[in-house]
Amino acid sequence: MTMPAIIKVHEPENNRDFLDRCRQLPPFFVCTIASTETALIPGVSAAGASPELIPYTAAADVEAIVYGQALCLGKIPENPVGPPSPVIITMAALTELNAPFLVVDAGNAITPKVPMITAGRNPGLSITAPEAVVQVEELFVQGLIIGQQLALNRHTLVLGESVPGGTTTAMAVMEALGISALGKISGSMPGNNQSLKQELVCRAMREKGLKQGSSLDNPLNAVRFLGDPMQAVQAGIAMSASREIPVLLAGGTQMIAVAALIGALLNRPAALTAITTPGAKALLAEAVEARIENIAIATTAWVSEDKSADVRSLMQQLPQALPLYAAGLDFSTSCHKNLSLYEEGYVKEGVGAGAMALSAMLYHDLDNSRFLPLIEKVYEDIYLS
Repeated sequence: MTMPAIIKVHEPENNRDFLDRCRQLPPFFVCTIASTETALIPGVSAAGASPELIPYTAAADVEAIVYGQALCLGKIPENPVGPPSPVIITMAALTELNAPFLVVDAGNAITPKVPMITAGRNPGLSITAPEAVVQVEELFVQGLIIGQQLALNRHTLVLGESVPGGTTTAMAVMEALGISALGKISGSMPGNNQSLKQELVCRAMREKGLKQGSSLDNPLNAVRFLGDPMQAVQAGIAMSASREIPVLLAGGTQMIAVAALIGALLNRPAALTAITTPGAKALLAEAVEARIENIAIATTAWVSEDKSADVRSLMQQLPQALPLYAAGLDFSTSCHKNLSLYEEGYVKEGVGAGAMALSAMLYHDLDNSRFLPLIEKVYEDIYLS
């Protein structure tokens, strides 16, 4: 049976026109990059051909978007087994759509050689550190400012990320926000290494005296103690921009965690108004007015149909209901073995790949059979030329 181009994975009754509203405004892609030392724990991340290259992954991804090649490395990092970065999917979609894009640095260990907005300068520490993310309120406020300005462009905002190790921090943040996430996350390798990540998250929470739901009264504490810098910035951008335009959170597990943070903040407006970041009072008052009906999540079918995860359960537990869509990508017929490895559970998502593929399908009426050759062309230009 042929997979549909766009899969409606989870669609609340009161928000079934989201994609129709997106069609009214062209897409604008924003990729937020950040580092977390959690990614350096052996077994956590496969984002890079070797552990030494993991810190370069995000910088290389956004350099590829801008220049068609990675300047900080000889080539764009790939999974140790061979499948390429999902940035090739995003690049194919950006070219097809002729869509504008922007890079936001939330705190990346390696500074890419691209024009970008800097929201934070401190890379995230490990979730085993006393605080995983410093100055989390300031990062959130920077996101609010960026979102406010991007909303003026009158595009559908597609918010992607490149954060190696981010599915582990996502699991931890969701647990702290009351979502049963252990064993349900997707990731960049077959099986998602659930037991290692679960053990790590449980140990970090236990050592910090945290339990499931213990950060609900102050949701940003979930990021402070267990998250990564991207989560705070991305939540701020989405909340601020959603007051005016549709926002598509571009990713799988990591964006469900961002959605959980957004919903928890909207359920605890006092936690927002209590933030004392200088000059942010008016912004924080506006953040309370975020329109949740203007926010959805988009990922790939490799994530939504991942038998080693359960994203449908995660979506059902969100504090505020959101739609989840998936792009029906299928590389089983690719002439390149390294691309077909996606079908074996490698990589799956990242750098906004699912949402940008979905955008190409939504705005240009493409299906997998017509989009795959465009992706193969980018792959060949980057990895085989």
